[in-house]
This record gives sequence, C-alpha cells and structure tokens, in this order.
Amino acid sequence: MPMQLKPTGRADQVFDIDVVSDPAVRQSHIDSALKRNLPRVIQRKRRPGKVAVVASGPSVADYVDVLKDWDGEIWGINRAFEWMRHRGIKPTGFLGIDPEWFLVECLPSIPEDATYYIASQAHPGVFDHLKDRNVRLWFLADSQVKHPSDAYLIFGGSTCLGRAPNLAYALGYRDVHIFGGDSSYTHKQYVHGDDLPANTVSAFVGGREFRTQRNLIQQASEFVEQMVEWARGSDPIAVTLYGDGLMQAWYAHQSESGCYEAYLREAAQPHLNRKQRRAMRV
Repeated sequence: MPMQLKPTGRADQVFDIDVVSDPAVRQSHIDSALKRNLPRVIQRKRRPGKVAVVASGPSVADYVDVLKDWDGEIWGINRAFEWMRHRGIKPTGFLGIDPEWFLVECLPSIPEDATYYIASQAHPGVFDHLKDRNVRLWFLADSQVKHPSDAYLIFGGSTCLGRAPNLAYALGYRDVHIFGGDSSYTHKQYVHGDDLPANTVSAFVGGREFRTQRNLIQQASEFVEQMVEWARGSDPIAVTLYGDGLMQAWYAHQSESGCYEAYLREAAQPHLNRKQRRAMRV
C-alpha cells in the first residue's frame, strides 16, 4: 500500500533534487551557466492555453494521435523530445535538469522553433550544444547550492517531471497535462527502448502490482502529494494525468480513499489542535 500524504509542510519545500553529481559539481555548473547571461524564467502573469508535459513512461505510446492534434504547448522531458519528433509530434519545448552529459545525448537534433528550458545545474556542454537556440535558464530550489539572490526558484519533486507543473505555473499556465508519467514499467523500461533494468522492485496499489524502481516510487509519491497542493489556493493549477501506471493508480487510490479530502479539510482548519485533527479523519 502507498504511504499516506504528509499532513504538514508544503509540497514546494520538502523535496530535495535527486541527482548523481555532488553539490560542488552542481555549483560549478550553475556558476558557469550564469556567466552566459541567458534569458531567465521569471514569474509571468496568468495566461490562457495549456501545456502537455511528455515523459518516457510506456503509456505515452497510447497518446500519439492525441499529441499530434494537441492545441497547446508540448514539452518533452529528456529523450521524450526526440521520440515525439520521430512520430510526427511537434514539441514546442524541451525540459532538462540533469547535470551530466546525458542531456546532450537526448538532443541529436535541435530544431530552431523550439524553446529549451534548461536548469542552471545542467552540464556546460548542454549550453554549448544549444548556443544558437532559444534557451531559457531556470533555477531549481536546492538547499545544497547557492543561487543568485534575484533568481526565481522552481520548487517541487526530486525529478524533472515533479518540477514541470511548477515551471509551467511560473510561465503563467494553469492547465497542465502529464503524459508518460507512469513511474513504472511494462515489457520495457521506457517507451523509446531499453530492456527492464535488473534492480526492479514490485509496488502494490489497489491490489495491482507494478514493476518499478525505488527512485520512481519516490517520484510517484512526490507527484501524488503535490497534486493536492496544486489544487489548493486562490489560483490553483489543474494537473491531469494520462495513462495507466504506478503514478496514475496511486493518485486514483488516494482520491478514492478520501485521503485528499481529509488533507484539504485539515488545511482549511489551521487552528485545530492534534486531537481535533484526528477526529476529522474519521
């Protein structure tokens, strides 16, 4: 069974980024990126339109026709960007946060009519690769590194997918659609190829078994928790999940179990003591 949602704290403050490179390496990359004087992502006014964020979970293959006819922005994370281009889908944006050379390998072709949203911690080679393209620099909230005092920080989960809705929010969008955010595998690891890794584990949600990895369980947990936060407040984000994987099943389970409703009721009553909050959960 999935763990319950955290009853306290804000989803935009509780997740550390999960990367291979240590803080010193990430800091050097950030310092290098700042010297390039690239345009930065800042908080924009609310705008109309919607954003499709496309990851590489196996279920995204079921939505090729939907994405071909999409009437809004389409952002591809890592290799999903090139995968879409090979299937007649025209992504308008690329998202990347990895501080390794890996992101360069995700961009064998770099169309001029796309925007490349690259996190400041990305490998300097990525910025060299995109030197003649429309790059927008953004900053991940990360307690282990230092950002400029005027940087607009993007909070969220420990992966690019977990930050994407908050990046869309910063750019003024309030309607976000997630494709391929399965956090689990079927017969293959990702929609663009690769066999299942050796270190898969089983996760059970609502009586169903999903083959996944521990880092993807974390990703799903973080994302499902943020779904509550995104729906709150006077200016919420509408986040819609497509597909059938661990993340989608987890979200459905939490919704059906009433966990979200209990969380929202508690959040609306901050003056209650612990005993009163427990009583509300019955």
